[in-house]
Amino acid sequence: MSNNTMSKTSSHPIALSFDVEDWFTVRNMRDAISEADWEKQDLRVQIGMNFILDALADKNIKATFFILGWIADRCPELVKKISDQGHEIACHGYSHTPIDLMTPESFEHDLKRAIDSLERITGQKIKGFRAPSFSVMEKTAWALPIIKKLGLEYDSSIFSTRHPDYGVHDFPTQITNVSGIKEVPLKKSKVFGAQIPVCGGGYFRMLPYQFTKRALKNDLKADATVMYFHPWEFDSAQPRVNLGILKNFRHYVGLNTNREKFLKLINDFDFITIEKMVSASTNNRKLDEYFFK
Repeated sequence: MSNNTMSKTSSHPIALSFDVEDWFTVRNMRDAISEADWEKQDLRVQIGMNFILDALADKNIKATFFILGWIADRCPELVKKISDQGHEIACHGYSHTPIDLMTPESFEHDLKRAIDSLERITGQKIKGFRAPSFSVMEKTAWALPIIKKLGLEYDSSIFSTRHPDYGVHDFPTQITNVSGIKEVPLKKSKVFGAQIPVCGGGYFRMLPYQFTKRALKNDLKADATVMYFHPWEFDSAQPRVNLGILKNFRHYVGLNTNREKFLKLINDFDFITIEKMVSASTNNRKLDEYFFK
């Protein structure tokens, strides 16, 4: 937890997480930069990661890092640095292909390859997974038994919201058991009577910080919360690609002010890892029937 241990929050924690990928690997870039061309791009993940690790060290915060296998194989020293600083290493798949664009066989191969890479580099068992683009949904629920099969203990891929590319809008917001693993969902927050996602990514970059702060305080009166960020969101000098109006907005909005807002966030709230949140959870509710009827 941070050094500022005043009652900044209620008894309900916030788990802080990062999806470690680079600017050219994200879903918004798929039509502009193919995976075959990734090696030609400017690898800049270290820029955002240096800021993140320094900021967390200053507040003595430990977080969960869902690391892309492709990044781990090219930046093993970065993975070791994250681990050596006491953070949790978790898996984000290998190729950042959303599950809805894979078959069960290709997903299992991709996930196993990533787990093997991370465990080889860290010498530690990997316990957690987050799918690229939160792509565990009703139509990809077949992925959950595979995640369990490969020895993972929790998943944090379901976003309880509506979005064109992801989301299970009415999924429970508490940690639950699905297919033998713990599901740690991301959720919307209630602000001024409306349900709005404020828990990270483009939502955090777009919304005024005071709005996010109020929403989180409201959330923590009732339940635990998970927040997520990406290293490229703290690299405002990254290359610009013309993705079209909507995708340009999604990817580039708020990059210039995101570092300042993030520093306010970690000063105002306390954080834990997802692993610690899962270990402390006493909710044994099973929801297999939600997907597997």
